[in-house]
Amino acid sequence: MSRPSEALMNEAGEWIAEQLSEEGLMVTSGFVDLVLDMEWTSIEEGVDPDARSLVVDSVMQKMTEENVQVGPPPETLSTDGIDTSQIRPVPRQFVEQVLSWEDDFLGFAAVRRSDYASDVPG
Repeated sequence: MSRPSEALMNEAGEWIAEQLSEEGLMVTSGFVDLVLDMEWTSIEEGVDPDARSLVVDSVMQKMTEENVQVGPPPETLSTDGIDTSQIRPVPRQFVEQVLSWEDDFLGFAAVRRSDYASDVPG
């Protein structure tokens, strides 16, 4: 199975991070890229790309396995650094929002996930 082109996915990551920032969710394009990579890995592993809750479940499991966590916004940090008590697992809503914006981006690009998942064994 192939994924959408690297250039397209890089553009998607940057665009999604901008959209989330406009909504007040401070994430980097690197975080978005990680979510998208985990999503496409899940699809390659056989998760139905049209079963959103299963895709999110799979991404959340991968986040837990890799101990991906989030912290407070930079402007709330003291000069001493991060209060580690504020670091927590990635909220499910973050993953859902990234994938929702990816839906929009892929729609604009006339790309369907299922076209790439069609050769996944199932």
